[in-house]
Amino acid sequence: MSGPTVITRFAPSPTGYLHVGGARTALYSWLLARHHGGRFLLRIEDTDLARSTEQACAQLLDDLRWLGLHWDNAELVYQSKRKAVYDAVIDNLLARGLAYRAYETTEELEAMRKAAEREKRSFAYRRRPITARQERQYQAEGRPNVVRFAMPVKEHRFRDEVLDKEIVLPAEEAQDFVIRKADGMPTYHFAVVVDDAEMQVTHVLRGQEHLKNTFYHIALQEALGYPRPLYGHLPVILNTDGSKMGKRDRDKLIRQRCAAYLKQKRMDAAALAAAAELPPQQVADWLADTQKQLDIDQQSAVMAVIGMQSHELPEILVHDFRRNGYLPEALLNFLALLGWNPGENRERMTIQEMVQLFRMEDIGKSNARFNREKLLAFNTEACASAAPQRLLAAMRDFLAVNPESPLNQADDAMLTRLLAMKKGFRTLREVEQTSRFFFIADGDVAYDADAVEKVLKKGGGQGLAALRDVRQVLASAADWTAASLEAAITAYCTDKNLGLGKVAQPIRVAISGTTISPPIFQSIELLGRDRTLARIDRCIAAAS
Repeated sequence: MSGPTVITRFAPSPTGYLHVGGARTALYSWLLARHHGGRFLLRIEDTDLARSTEQACAQLLDDLRWLGLHWDNAELVYQSKRKAVYDAVIDNLLARGLAYRAYETTEELEAMRKAAEREKRSFAYRRRPITARQERQYQAEGRPNVVRFAMPVKEHRFRDEVLDKEIVLPAEEAQDFVIRKADGMPTYHFAVVVDDAEMQVTHVLRGQEHLKNTFYHIALQEALGYPRPLYGHLPVILNTDGSKMGKRDRDKLIRQRCAAYLKQKRMDAAALAAAAELPPQQVADWLADTQKQLDIDQQSAVMAVIGMQSHELPEILVHDFRRNGYLPEALLNFLALLGWNPGENRERMTIQEMVQLFRMEDIGKSNARFNREKLLAFNTEACASAAPQRLLAAMRDFLAVNPESPLNQADDAMLTRLLAMKKGFRTLREVEQTSRFFFIADGDVAYDADAVEKVLKKGGGQGLAALRDVRQVLASAADWTAASLEAAITAYCTDKNLGLGKVAQPIRVAISGTTISPPIFQSIELLGRDRTLARIDRCIAAAS
């Protein structure tokens, strides 16, 4: 396309894993750049040194690669490595009188906020008079200070390209904001402006929580003589019940499970903390306060103590969907429609079709609801239409992020067969869960108590009796193939006037421990004669 090059960026903070909201922002930014033949850049906003981690950063990059959202800058921009650049620009603002050092303590700022509350007005920080002598005294004392930008006291406006209207900040709400923290690091508000200018970003797509921040960013751009990008703020992603979809949902479920576990084990928070090797006060505060959050590693430590598996958590992070067996192409297709309407009632699209159709003006203004059933339908269809080699590659990736799965023992031929056996599966997790029994020792099959009662013992043990009979049928089978085994069992059922299910289910419980498995005759063919008979013998002994 003709005209200036469109340059977009995605700028995550590595303080946690990639949320689906962030993934949607990255996707829209990537689609916009690709649609216009432009560039999509990646920047790591890691100025929060206390909370940023290398693990979170590595996971962010891995998740973006898994989604296929590859960036165009050969060298990533890390804000933590650019302090000298930011300091030079801040020094320029200080020298021009457009920024100043502020020495208020946390307590003084809190008192100012409370005074504003009492007077029923919004708190907007403005420069407080300070003499040169006072400032020299503060500096001599080593009193901590921040640098604030002197926000012009006027009405501020900008046009939002997604909301399709002018957004206004009244003069009385404009405040002088911090651009360098007491630890010497720049704030998000400052670094983002410098970096967007240096990276020549033309279009910024981000969440609506940044709407008010945009006024501050534009004021800095004007003070520094930087060009202004076009801004578009995306609708919020909500749960189906209208609540905000956030990482606290994970903590909520873990907290509920912890409460039940502590009650059952008659443990207290200190004992849980000790078992998880976490600070006791932090665990106690987290259990008591629903607003508190644990990081990923801390969540994993607590879950290990209470016996909770990661796939039981609500899927909120991209890594959650990856671990639970979603295909990236299905997740991208679904995320694209959380706020974007390509027209003509289109829903199922390839990434190439999305690139062709995507326009910023087609992004909606209303909040989007995350319909998990719809995502499952998308994923089911993607799995059903995927070529065998694509499914095999996806299964290998799924197993790589689930190293505890016994299916990691399988070779490619075995995995391909398991994928072909399980018809209509919704996620790769379903294939994994219903195929685990192939890879455990015959003596380690755990029988589901409800399955044993319902299938084997109910009706005076009819299922158990059928299992004893069919064991002899299987033992005498000359040809151990699914077709031959099915013919032999069907003949037995006809002779005994039994429905096939009356025999298939007892076999299924015997070989897998549950009432769910891939097609039974293919399963026992794959398991083999010796292992099938050994498991039936063990089940008969256990249930008798």
